[in-house]
Amino acid sequence: MDPHRTTLLFITQKIHQNDDDLAFVILWIREFIRQGVDVQVICLEKKDFNDSFPVYSLGKEKGYGKLRRTLRFLKFITTLRYDRVFVHMNPEYFTLGGWYWVLTRKPMYLWYTHYKMHIHMRLAGWFCQRMFAATKQSLPQYKGSPKKVITGHGIDIDFWLDAIPAGENQNAPQRLLTVHRLCRSKRSELVILALKYLPAAYTLTVYGRDVEKDYVRELHKLVTQENLEDRVKFMGPVPMSQLKNIYGQYRLMVNMASETIDKTMLEAMLFGVYPITTRGNSQAIGLPIAINNDDPKEIAAFILDGDWKKHNAVFLQNIVKERHSLESLIQQMNNYIIPGN
Repeated sequence: MDPHRTTLLFITQKIHQNDDDLAFVILWIREFIRQGVDVQVICLEKKDFNDSFPVYSLGKEKGYGKLRRTLRFLKFITTLRYDRVFVHMNPEYFTLGGWYWVLTRKPMYLWYTHYKMHIHMRLAGWFCQRMFAATKQSLPQYKGSPKKVITGHGIDIDFWLDAIPAGENQNAPQRLLTVHRLCRSKRSELVILALKYLPAAYTLTVYGRDVEKDYVRELHKLVTQENLEDRVKFMGPVPMSQLKNIYGQYRLMVNMASETIDKTMLEAMLFGVYPITTRGNSQAIGLPIAINNDDPKEIAAFILDGDWKKHNAVFLQNIVKERHSLESLIQQMNNYIIPGN
């Protein structure tokens, strides 16, 4: 480690370059390093990775129990050398380690894109210098607080660049795409029900891990009840790298998560895919048009109306590059992290 560079302790759930959900974390860490910050990583679980930066796993991949993982965490935070602490999406680590970082005067930071309040989040709010969020919908309890910093998302443009087709996206709009974890907060039933109000040629392909299995069973039951078995396909999770071969096959993505922007919408926009989402999410992304109400009939009407066709691939790509690039995100956070503000 360079003694003249800030060293960041980056705490996250998983380091796994082939993960379907969290592979992007590796890209974040590499961008911190590229921008002049040394990084040491503590993760709950480590799998496929080339060891291009130091990673200390708590051992979930080895079957370590909760007590052993907690002891390893305390060992790591008290023996590693670092100047700042950055926790990605898991505020419970402040419950475990916040006391030590206060005693050792380590400035603390959190990235969080949810809206629920709980004891871990409340402690994080006390301990942190800043809490970064992609949109104003996240962390609504801290509206107006100087600790809350809205940054936009962080999409690594270079990672996707080699797979983006040249020219305009000419894919058929009848093939709808959804890519996200399958849980109630995503409200996938609205997307499925929208097919009832669309011509039979319209189909929906869903990629994502079944996080809430009872909810996924309800979705399958809904598909059967509405006689949509031939029009809805559940494909399961795919590694992030494989999405390069998926986004380019579609023109429309539908995502009805109510209070957060899934990064998959932004990734798909690089391929000229227009995301149909809530009005609040659309405004946070920077989209010029959106549905007014979260209603299956309105989703279908928006698709058939076709006003979204006016906004081509270059337009959508520029929104991501100007408002949601990884370089810009890390730069914004470093403006606080490096000086310890």
